[in-house]
Amino acid sequence: MTRLLWTACVTAGVLVSTTGTGAWGMDVHRWITERAIDGLPEPIKPFFVAERAFISEHSVDPDLWRTVDLRGERGDEPPNHFLDMDFEEGSKTPFLNIPREYDAYVGKYGVGPANRYGRLPWRAEEIYTRLVGAFKDMGQPNAPFAADNARYFVAVLAHYIEDAHQPFHAVISYDGQATNQRGIHSRFETDLVLRNQKTLKLEPVKITAIPAFRDYMFQTLLDSQALVDGVLAADRKAIEGREFYDAAYFDVFLTGVKPALERRLSEAASGLASAVFSAWVEAGRPVLPAGGVRAPARIRR
Repeated sequence: MTRLLWTACVTAGVLVSTTGTGAWGMDVHRWITERAIDGLPEPIKPFFVAERAFISEHSVDPDLWRTVDLRGERGDEPPNHFLDMDFEEGSKTPFLNIPREYDAYVGKYGVGPANRYGRLPWRAEEIYTRLVGAFKDMGQPNAPFAADNARYFVAVLAHYIEDAHQPFHAVISYDGQATNQRGIHSRFETDLVLRNQKTLKLEPVKITAIPAFRDYMFQTLLDSQALVDGVLAADRKAIEGREFYDAAYFDVFLTGVKPALERRLSEAASGLASAVFSAWVEAGRPVLPAGGVRAPARIRR
């Protein structure tokens, strides 16, 4: 159990939790990813079911990249995990002040602010595009590692799509700091889920065509942002009169957010499955080996 720590901030009415922040907890990422794979349609399901363990395990890699401070072409890894839709004062949904083109986004706000407020939609689109390319390469004699690449791109894409479904990856007050509810990020996405995983009722995976992937990511973040106030209100109600984040706290918290939590987990799994299917269709529906990744033939001299 986590104690509500009283600090010097108590004079301002702040309750500080010892829990940290991040993406969906690693076990939650794996769970969502596995549900998505199990819900894929024929004829691509056999390939991905064969690679289920690999993809599930590597769906947490982007969080590990943050830990070891890996950098990509656009900079550090952490901004790839969020986009603070409400970062500009006075802006309101659908936050059309944020350009949907990355170059225009950077051009309007500058590289520093762009990194500070996040770049999740564009990073996810980058990986989606690479997945399409890997699918196109499958079956080509000059691309023996295309299937291996495809399964890994799916794992990485899983992480970013799932992050977009987490409400606190879409707001500047990502850990409740604006309302003195620090620790809410982890309490919602990890502690609450793992405590109740066996009783949460998720919808079956639904496959929906995604004709414009970046637009899909922006809409997903808009939907996430809209849920934040409700989660914060449920947390405030659960905290009332308590010294610890104990079982009673989580029972009250769950009552307040269960429908939204179940919906976002369900939509994350359906979103990943739909993205994989859409990338495969965009690539021309290549034949995928039912047995999973096959070792390339040895080149003899």
